[in-house]
Amino acid sequence: MIKFVKKYKSMTFEEKTVFSTKFSIIFNFVLAIAKFILAIVFKNVFFVATGVLNIFFMLSKYECYSGIKYPNKSSFFYRNMMTGIFLMCAGIQYMIYMGRMLYSDIDLMKYDMFLGISIACVSFIELAIAIKGCFNSFGKGHYYRNIKTINLCSAFTAIVLTEVAIMSFASQTDSRFIDGIFGISVGGLIVLIAIFIFIAPKVSIYDREHNIYKSINNTTHSNGDLIIKLTNSKLYGNFYYKAIKNNDIVDGHIIKGKSPIRKWNIFIKILVIILSEILIFPYAIGAIIFYYKNATIIKILDKKMYKEGYIKIVECED
Repeated sequence: MIKFVKKYKSMTFEEKTVFSTKFSIIFNFVLAIAKFILAIVFKNVFFVATGVLNIFFMLSKYECYSGIKYPNKSSFFYRNMMTGIFLMCAGIQYMIYMGRMLYSDIDLMKYDMFLGISIACVSFIELAIAIKGCFNSFGKGHYYRNIKTINLCSAFTAIVLTEVAIMSFASQTDSRFIDGIFGISVGGLIVLIAIFIFIAPKVSIYDREHNIYKSINNTTHSNGDLIIKLTNSKLYGNFYYKAIKNNDIVDGHIIKGKSPIRKWNIFIKILVIILSEILIFPYAIGAIIFYYKNATIIKILDKKMYKEGYIKIVECED
């Protein structure tokens, strides 16, 4: 066991992601089968709905895992499209399932305080790990980002379960309407994330970080390091083009710098941490806006280099 832990710690982020995803796929499959069996035994639609959700999450992860392990079997476009389709199906199915609370007189499962709080602790830990995974996946490639995004969607459904469990013992009134609206909202969010997976390759700089330019007039320029700032944000990490000039060739990569938040005064950081639960959602929305706003980073770089007398000859990943 100790050797296994040491080996796991020595793995890279990519190796850990592939390793955990493999077992997650198996776990989701086994869990789905178990829920289908429980649905037959107890004649409960809840187990069918959540079992189907596990299947969709499993299939979307499998496409990412296969894309990493067997890149030559299918194209990235196909893998990415199927990942988005399965995740969208999961979101739609979850919206339909939770939407039934708005019009049916179903009996909800009752949770006591201990069980509700336990579910909440596990769910928030899962959400925190999923969010951390999304941050860590930045710059690692589309498949790794998609896997962490699917984990985030799974964590969102766990938060819905937490809300249902807490409301069952904390509310004196019928909470089915609130539960249904919250569940539909989460299902809609999963659908939006699936749409993001569809369009991310078109607006992302992943796989296009390496850019090489050549002097238009073949004139000799001074050699040395070159850094061009491409964005300007006080909250999110800015993008830079870091390159080396060698005669009439400029060869470099687009990189992301550290967040300006790291430079904030320690007391401001403490205040932000205290208010984190309030600020996390506007920060996340701002991050999405920043992401799409900077979808034209490469075009911005091309324009800047053209003004300096250079034209692109290579755009690729290493």
